[in-house]
Amino acid sequence: MNKNKGTLPKEYIILKRKLKTPDRFMPVLTNLISHEESRILVLIAEKFLTASAIAEKLAGQPLKKVSSTLEKLYQNGILYKKEIYGETAYKCRSFYDIISSFLQENRYEVLGFETLHLLRQYYLSTRIRKAEKNIEKGQLKYSSKVIPIRKAVQATRHILPTQQAICFLKEVKSIALAKCGCRVAFKNCTKPLNTCLLLDKEAEYLKARGYAKEISIEKAEKVLEIADKAGLVHLTLYLPGQKVYAICSCCPCCCHDLQALLKYGKRFFIAKSDYMAVSNLDLCNGCGACINRCVFNAREMRDGKSIVNEANCYGCGLCVTTCPTGASKLVPQKKAVSKVE
Repeated sequence: MNKNKGTLPKEYIILKRKLKTPDRFMPVLTNLISHEESRILVLIAEKFLTASAIAEKLAGQPLKKVSSTLEKLYQNGILYKKEIYGETAYKCRSFYDIISSFLQENRYEVLGFETLHLLRQYYLSTRIRKAEKNIEKGQLKYSSKVIPIRKAVQATRHILPTQQAICFLKEVKSIALAKCGCRVAFKNCTKPLNTCLLLDKEAEYLKARGYAKEISIEKAEKVLEIADKAGLVHLTLYLPGQKVYAICSCCPCCCHDLQALLKYGKRFFIAKSDYMAVSNLDLCNGCGACINRCVFNAREMRDGKSIVNEANCYGCGLCVTTCPTGASKLVPQKKAVSKVE
């Protein structure tokens, strides 16, 4: 339904403004949303309304038809929904949130392959900008935080630090497994996809739409182990207010936060874990396995030994779980030294 801007029905013009849709992506918006749907979405672009309230505002629209359209839009990732006084209410998501869903759920053909690269860049730059604003306002301390690999922290295995994934998982009501949205959206590598652990409301949202399935904490631990073997970094992702909504296993070529750090130099974006890698140079055989696994460029070979660049180390533990001689270890940051005795 590609329409020229001058001939667009007024509902699209209003919706474009309310959903904060960039001009260049207006054809995407009109392809995603029909004119009939836009008449409904204009009413719920800024507030939650029930189907009955919407049908009342759209004189002549049968309640059954409105309810069916709303549920279809929800399943399609266009709407949020929640219960208000025992009745389901709906609200339209922003253009950015809609595009995030479509990219992360591999629905490229609906977006249009000719604009796919531009949409990916819009998604990444908008996410970075939104997180920066939340950090400036004090709503977030950082966008994500590195979690040490459990097996890399041998000395404290019986008392796991709260930053580690397993502690987060024990405190949530619901855990759901989904494909990594970043790797689905960007497709820059062939790392495992089923590695994203969603928590509570995020878990319920994707489960309801068929894009995630509930799993046990034991299954979640196995997912983290698979991710470790694949060389993925564990990150907790935060909502404003510093609430953890997901534990992701991330690659530097696709992950939005790792791209922000490594590609755009947003060093404040990801918080380091409470650990740092150190090397016992007497045990190091110079194989370079740790260098190949480090995504933060915190390792370099010097005189045939692997040296840790402490400024770049985020304490993820990937180097520890791959070291064949046990030369690499994680220690608490305040105890970090250049050589482990």
